[in-house]
Amino acid sequence: MDKVWYYMKPDRNKYGPYSDQELIALIQQEILLAGDYIWMPDLKAWLKIGDSIYAFYLPENQPEIEDTIS
Repeated sequence: MDKVWYYMKPDRNKYGPYSDQELIALIQQEILLAGDYIWMPDLKAWLKIGDSIYAFYLPENQPEIEDTIS
């Protein structure tokens, strides 16, 4: 599987590339949170995980952090 996903934390550090399965594992391990951002070359802008299809993998009780990326 191609590694096309990148993620960005509130400190604006960017990490990647990751495959779909690796991204899902990072979310399930709570390394990535609802307020963190993901991006791939097909996207025009960074997308908040909590607003993406990957929100499905977020733990139910995870609070969303405040949006600090403008």
